[in-house]
Amino acid sequence: MFMTITSFRFLLFIAVSLIVYYVLPKSWQWAQLLVMSLIFYFSAARGYTIIYLVISALTAYGATMWIDRLRKQGKRGSRLINVLTAAALTVNILLWFAFKGQDFWSVAIRGAQHFKPSFLPALVDMDLVASLGMGYYTLQIMGYILDCAWETVEPQKNPLKLFLFVCFFPQLTTGPISQYKQLESLYQEHRFQYGNLAHGAQRVLWGFFKKLVLAERAGVIVSGITADLTMYNGCYSLIAILLYPIQMYADFSGCMDIVIGVAEMFDIRLAENFHNPFFSRTSQEFWQRWHITLGAWAKDYVLYPLLKSKIMVKFSKYARKKWGKAAGKFIATAVGMFVLWMVMGIWHGALRFIVGVSLWYWVILMAGELLAPTFRKITEKLGFQTESFSWHLFQSARTYVIYAVGATFFSMGIRKGILLLGQAIQALTGKVFNPWIFFDGSILGLGVSWGDINLIILAVLLLAIVGALREKYGYARVWMDQQCFLFRWFCWIALFVLVLVYGKYGPGYNAADFIYQGF
Repeated sequence: MFMTITSFRFLLFIAVSLIVYYVLPKSWQWAQLLVMSLIFYFSAARGYTIIYLVISALTAYGATMWIDRLRKQGKRGSRLINVLTAAALTVNILLWFAFKGQDFWSVAIRGAQHFKPSFLPALVDMDLVASLGMGYYTLQIMGYILDCAWETVEPQKNPLKLFLFVCFFPQLTTGPISQYKQLESLYQEHRFQYGNLAHGAQRVLWGFFKKLVLAERAGVIVSGITADLTMYNGCYSLIAILLYPIQMYADFSGCMDIVIGVAEMFDIRLAENFHNPFFSRTSQEFWQRWHITLGAWAKDYVLYPLLKSKIMVKFSKYARKKWGKAAGKFIATAVGMFVLWMVMGIWHGALRFIVGVSLWYWVILMAGELLAPTFRKITEKLGFQTESFSWHLFQSARTYVIYAVGATFFSMGIRKGILLLGQAIQALTGKVFNPWIFFDGSILGLGVSWGDINLIILAVLLLAIVGALREKYGYARVWMDQQCFLFRWFCWIALFVLVLVYGKYGPGYNAADFIYQGF
């Protein structure tokens, strides 16, 4: 049985590891983190797949050491440095493409089958197993290679320390995607601090609440509806579309809370991956608050280098000359954004993600950019108070619906997504209108009780309150730390009891894998 980060085995593993970590001599702490990461990997994944991590780390180590030697020999900017960088990046991309990009290359193979050789069908049907966290650590190691090539960071001369950067166990499950300079604290000495332990444990508890109390219950409803769209249509479709973003957020951000909290207990700070995305007023702002580290990686290593490249500079000048300054700038930006969004969609590893992530949001963002002046004039003419709570609420609801539409394709694929959205439109236009399902108990046929539904509502309200506190104080715990001792302990004990009593876990129950664990 594999270890998961919501299991008792994982909590026991962390407890024992913390004791050893702070008892050991400080200079050995990084080595213990490496040993812990290896133990976790072999307990949470198929052991042989660690060879892919080793190949990625060794490729990066060899290339960056060679690049460093060339620079010290005064060969800065030589063609060989570019070749080494490209080769190391290519090895990592090909490894990812072989194991995570099967949805892409299998399409090409199926198209070539009428020319066959006979081995092609067997190749498509191969069950290729990627290493745990392959999408996340591949981007990390590629960022490290580029940082070394661009002289942003000094290459790590100890291959074991570099391997720790690749396989640091909390972030192997679902990220976040860290830059090397953000994780140099892995190699520093750390002293025990009660604050780290308390705040880390509180963050873990909050993540357990999101995943085991909210996401698991919401997932039962969404899965029940989408499993049979012929039976569950009309308002059921609206429920599935609007509830899935809550499920995904509680699931993904809950995992982030757990791994960030665990790392904090070891005095390691991981990058934040979410910042109240459903408070966003626009889709652009949403993607500055959702999966933050993926967006930051794509901007730093794809968009900005692309816009600064000779080809894009020439194209931008040509576009401005041909279509005017404003239109030319927009077209050049649109091309760069298209590449960025395609990279983000491809990274997710399947064609449906290109529709649900890349194309959908590229169109939305570009349309928003084009229509922004028109919308501004309309709101001014109608006299809307754009800083009012009601207008903010409208904008956030609109952004939520836009995300929900893209998430429908993301979760269900293109055909099923179109069918579900079509049924939702039928419900909104009154063609298939069945609002009584909210009151007559029909929804209970999905495998939930009224108690489960009440818990979902309570959990969403609690998330909104904590989100509002975070908007004001940066972190909700800043506000919590300002409260009296009895109130703080009451809140944490109440949350613990909620997870203990209402969390879906234990013998006979397998919590669903984290939605983003497969990337």
